[in-house]
Amino acid sequence: MADEDDITDRTCPLEENLSCPICMSIFRNPVLLSCSHSFCKECLDQAWKNKTRKDCQVCRNDCTQEQPIANRALKDACESYQKQKGWFCSNVKTVCTLHNREFQLFCGEDETPVCVECLTLHDGHDLIPLDQGIHFCKDRMNIQINILEEKVHTYKRMKSRYVDTISFIQDQSETAEKLIRQEFDRLRKFLNQDEETRIQALKNEEEQKKQAINEKVDILTKDLANLQELINNVKTEMEAEDLDFVLNFNKLKDRALWTDEGPQRDPAELIHVAKHTGAVGYKIWEKMQNQVQCLPVIMDPNTLSPWLRISPDFRSVMESKERQAFPDNPERFDPCVFVLGSEGFGAGRHRWDVYVGDNPKWVLGICKESVVRKRKFTVTTTGGVWTISLSKGVYSGLTTPRTELKVEHPPDTIRVKLNMDKGQVSFWDAGSSRHLLTYTAKFPERVFPLFGPNLHSTPMTILPAKVTIHQQ
Repeated sequence: MADEDDITDRTCPLEENLSCPICMSIFRNPVLLSCSHSFCKECLDQAWKNKTRKDCQVCRNDCTQEQPIANRALKDACESYQKQKGWFCSNVKTVCTLHNREFQLFCGEDETPVCVECLTLHDGHDLIPLDQGIHFCKDRMNIQINILEEKVHTYKRMKSRYVDTISFIQDQSETAEKLIRQEFDRLRKFLNQDEETRIQALKNEEEQKKQAINEKVDILTKDLANLQELINNVKTEMEAEDLDFVLNFNKLKDRALWTDEGPQRDPAELIHVAKHTGAVGYKIWEKMQNQVQCLPVIMDPNTLSPWLRISPDFRSVMESKERQAFPDNPERFDPCVFVLGSEGFGAGRHRWDVYVGDNPKWVLGICKESVVRKRKFTVTTTGGVWTISLSKGVYSGLTTPRTELKVEHPPDTIRVKLNMDKGQVSFWDAGSSRHLLTYTAKFPERVFPLFGPNLHSTPMTILPAKVTIHQQ
């Protein structure tokens, strides 16, 4: 007869039928091959890993060209069996599936429980009692839980920032819409006033021309009456006795003379229609130059440091008394107090004038598009920033080392000239047209105007360019 311990350790036939031929454990996510054999999906994937020929691990049938399908019926049967046995559907095993022995030790290297017969499989590994292994696993999982909880907090903060960004975008849209409508209302007001002025000028000329013609008509009306009266008088005199008529002939002949030719036609008696309607659109556009400003560059509020504030027309920037609640978008400078131009340059020639006034400290120039935004950095040509600055009364080109500039009279307006085709950017005193500094470089990417007013109340302002119309 068989030993009682052997009978106890045997696996029941039903459990054998519900066990994977590879791991010898109850099936987890079983898959079915065309040869009718089933395996745990993970076990089969591991067995076929890095193999060109994929054989069934029981009958060695070639299954290379097929895709295993989920064996749902077997999965349901395994779950039902585990519930009957009082097991939880998890990967935790109460006994060693390889030797069907209770776990007594824990392998720290493989991080798995082992039975006494598994010792040969873990030769040289760090083995500890199972209860210590459980504490080890819980400590490791607590660390992982802390990481996940911190990730939850990070995601919550990220979500809050995104929600705030949505609100900020809404405010941006509403403010921009208001500004657009205000500008169009202002231009419409100008156009309406100009329209009324032009129509009134047309009506005034109409009245002048009609009045001049009416005056001539009045003169002609009087002349017609006088002529008719003269004719009637001459006819009456002609009805007198023949001798009396002849005696009175010379006087009558003089009275019958009419030398006035009447009012003459005026060569400008019609309305000068061409003056009023010819090229009206161009004339209006030409006149509107006084209503608009041409700014060669404007500032991008999405790059504005939270410690700066910008004017509604994006042409002036100065310090903010308190940190503004801006989204921490990737383009924004923080903590550096800079703002970029809204458009970058990759080719061509460009020029803009910037009023710096009596600001005691500022930085002005251009930088590459990929300049650092989220940390402090050294403003120098080696970092892709080509600028000049004023600090402690000294004007400098921000090279390495700095290039001190000799300035006779402190300029209040700096002119920046950029020639991308030649790879040059130069700085001038706009008031005296005196050259200050020129950089020659191979710009590796698009460059943007850079404005750094520092934390002072004096604004740094882009000045409008002059617009000239050339007619041919």
